[in-house]
Amino acid sequence: MMHKLLLISINAIRGFSGPIFNFLIALFAINFFGKENWGIMINALLSIFLIVFFMSWGNKEYLVRKYSTQPSKIFNAFYSNFLSRSLLLPLSLFLFLFFPLQIAFWCILLTILIHTYNALESLIIYNQKFGVQFVAEIIAFGIILSSIFFLKNFHLKTFLKIYCFAFSVKLILLIINLKIWKKPFTFTISKNEFTATFGFFMLGLSGWVASKVDLYIVNFTMHKEQISEYQIAITAFLLIQSLSYFIILPFNKHFYRLPKKTIYKIKKIVAYVSLPLVTISTLFVWYILEKIAKLNLPLNFYIIGGLSCIPTYFFIVDIMVYYRNKKENTVLKINFINAFFNLILTFLLIEKLGLLGAIISVFINQCSILCFYKFNFLR
Repeated sequence: MMHKLLLISINAIRGFSGPIFNFLIALFAINFFGKENWGIMINALLSIFLIVFFMSWGNKEYLVRKYSTQPSKIFNAFYSNFLSRSLLLPLSLFLFLFFPLQIAFWCILLTILIHTYNALESLIIYNQKFGVQFVAEIIAFGIILSSIFFLKNFHLKTFLKIYCFAFSVKLILLIINLKIWKKPFTFTISKNEFTATFGFFMLGLSGWVASKVDLYIVNFTMHKEQISEYQIAITAFLLIQSLSYFIILPFNKHFYRLPKKTIYKIKKIVAYVSLPLVTISTLFVWYILEKIAKLNLPLNFYIIGGLSCIPTYFFIVDIMVYYRNKKENTVLKINFINAFFNLILTFLLIEKLGLLGAIISVFINQCSILCFYKFNFLR
């Protein structure tokens, strides 16, 4: 029992550590190199992550389910999926259209490394190697952070090399621990590796567009200095939103068997703690970003950002109830409707209000999602 609780805790911390590490890297990088320089790095990383997302659509969820049904063919499934997905690597050649030759080369190499690292996620989950991955993440974080302290000047190519090295270290550690070279396997390159995961892809895409579209619009329409300001600020507010997950974490394992009365009590607990938790967290974020990072964002940006975190605490349990009742298609529809709405709204508000418009669009979008779940607009 204690072992299972430890695994659950490590997995939760592992999931939370990524955004925290990204926030800390951005915080120190902005302090050492300035907002404009780090905005250039963010621009490159967002382009890479976009390509990686389309290469990896839905494979983690699909593979974990496949491993469970065919445990004797785990590595056959893994290699078939990985090699089939790798056929999409030519998408990274588009990076040559947006970056100089040498920069594009390092971006493509980083794309390959991240794609390979992400492919191992399904094996990590199935074999419950959360501790190993967490250690690998800490080491990579240490490499990047120490480089920020060590280097005197910012050069995009240098930091792309550092990220490539950090991901290489993570990748080697996981491969050694999983011992995947020792496992016998066969593989087939098949279009089924794309079509079978389409449902997972659509669910992931809808959530990704709904939650990330503002960041990408800022990235492609605004100055590099504003990109870094918004990236670090929105990462902080996403961390505040994700605290809602930690509140319901103790109930996750047995959620699908809980009576409705207990679920209602969980909803009340999450709702009651939302306002004080979000308020304290927002004040903490304001202090770090204004007193340490010196972003000089207006106070109403933080107020609206804090308010945009609150709806999550009121609909996170509802989402779990939808999954419990096998209403994934309804979740998909809600995500896509709000993604389309958010896309248009963000474009309009950024044009009029800049970064303040972007955070207002996030707030409106979160309120819209809340209304869909609370008022059952889609039955």
